[in-house]
Amino acid sequence: MEIKRVGKLLMDHIPGIMILNEEEEIIWMSPMVEQIYHQKNILKCKFYDLFSVTLDIIMGTKKIFKTPYGKKYSMSARKIVDEKKEYIFVFIEDIEDFTNHQIRLYCLEKIIDSINDGIIMSDAEGRIILYNDAQEKLEELSAKNIVGKYLWEAYNYKAIEMSEHQKVYKTGVSIVNKYKAHAYKDGVPKYVSYSTYPIKKDGETIAVYSISKNETMLKSLLSQTIELKRRLRSKIPLKSNDYYDNGTTYTFTNIIGDSEQIKNLIKEAETIALLENNLLIVGETGTGKEVFAQSIHNLGKNKKEPFVAINCAAIPENLLESILFGTVKGSYTGAVDQSGLFEEARGGTLFLDELNSMPITMQTKLLRVFQERKVRRVGGLKTAQIHCRIISAINEDPQKIIREGKLRQDLFYRIATICLYIPPLRERPQDILSMSSFFIEKYNNMLNKNIKAFSSELREIMLSYNWPGNVRELEHILENLMIRVRENEKELRTEHLPKYIQTRIIGENACSKIQKKQNSLTGTLRDIEKRIILESLNKNEWNISKTSRDLGIIRQSLIYRMKKLGIESVHRNEVV
Repeated sequence: MEIKRVGKLLMDHIPGIMILNEEEEIIWMSPMVEQIYHQKNILKCKFYDLFSVTLDIIMGTKKIFKTPYGKKYSMSARKIVDEKKEYIFVFIEDIEDFTNHQIRLYCLEKIIDSINDGIIMSDAEGRIILYNDAQEKLEELSAKNIVGKYLWEAYNYKAIEMSEHQKVYKTGVSIVNKYKAHAYKDGVPKYVSYSTYPIKKDGETIAVYSISKNETMLKSLLSQTIELKRRLRSKIPLKSNDYYDNGTTYTFTNIIGDSEQIKNLIKEAETIALLENNLLIVGETGTGKEVFAQSIHNLGKNKKEPFVAINCAAIPENLLESILFGTVKGSYTGAVDQSGLFEEARGGTLFLDELNSMPITMQTKLLRVFQERKVRRVGGLKTAQIHCRIISAINEDPQKIIREGKLRQDLFYRIATICLYIPPLRERPQDILSMSSFFIEKYNNMLNKNIKAFSSELREIMLSYNWPGNVRELEHILENLMIRVRENEKELRTEHLPKYIQTRIIGENACSKIQKKQNSLTGTLRDIEKRIILESLNKNEWNISKTSRDLGIIRQSLIYRMKKLGIESVHRNEVV
């Protein structure tokens, strides 16, 4: 009895199968076939009479058909020969049976491919086993070239340890709300916002997956909102005390510039402001790195929290550690219990300016803070969690200072989760004029002047100058110009510049003019030499020997000069 019951259970779970003889009569069927038509007496029935489908249509391929009761099934057939007898096996599958694992898997894969968020999944060995359409669009990669590869091969990691999926697989700890680029298209990083989770079964991690947010629409709406806010605020005059009570002075409305570079840079910075990742701002001295840092803070969700800034180049190394991390009373002579800037910033922003000037030994200590998000006061034993966003700034090319040993490479990867590059003023001459107009208006009000424009000569000098000090230098020079102009004058001229500034900017500019004059002089001398030789040739009826004696040079020298000046080619038929 037990065997019969087991046999019945087995039969009940066999998929829909029918066996037909050569005459296409049903000679055996599984219980599922009976359930399809709610009847048992179908043995010996012809296949066509029952299903109204010819076998050649479903032979070797799947076809969908619907029963009189509205159920949908897929059907396929295959011939099997046994002892010279031919049988036809017909396989029937309920495509709406969600207890069938294959159907469930098919539906889930379709859902995954249709959602807007990117999904990537890897197995225990780090092979990519799922990469949906949305992830393709976000990273601009092809699933055909990705699925089946190891993560470090697909993304060109230098080491397996760089794979976050493998890290999550080994630790079982999720990585949440990261903003990073793993894929590159033509050298351009494709940043995505994502979280990575382990998949556990029976307490063991069997796979890892990441969900990448498709923020295209959100960013588009955000940019439109921010642009409308900018236009609105630009119509409202700023007061001297119009800033947040958080240690800042600037917002994005204070950034002056009409060039496409600065407009795109502001839009990029406004998007970054909504994230909480660490940020590195790269720009030469005087480009306005702190202005951007404060503006980003004041657009972020923690704008009411403190903005704390420190110039790492201005503080001696022995004081820098205690200022950043704080001190415990008795840790050294005169030390008191005092919190450091990491703690003072609370949930706001800590701005580390000129980080590349920080000694390497101090960079090592700072790296630990970035990694653990904890700080220990000098001389203390307890650690405190830090909650602030860290914005760093350097005034040199990061790859250059890494090669020179001025910046630790591992620290760079920690501080540069997102990177913002501010181009120097010389690369955006359009902004020189718009900023100049702003500063002229500023000092008109301060000094009671009425300047309207530059002279054409000074304008040319301003546009051709290299501006090594960038915006800071521009304001300095304009302030000096405005101080020296008379009250009744309406134009800034070169003579208003102090002597030391004239030497710096006009001297540099003069070199360019001298070079142009030298080029002009060379051309003039060439024309004079050609005219003199032609006059002598005509005088001597193009006799080379007589002409050379007339000019006081040897014959070979005259022929060389004629070739060089193109005289021979022009009058070759007349040369004797």
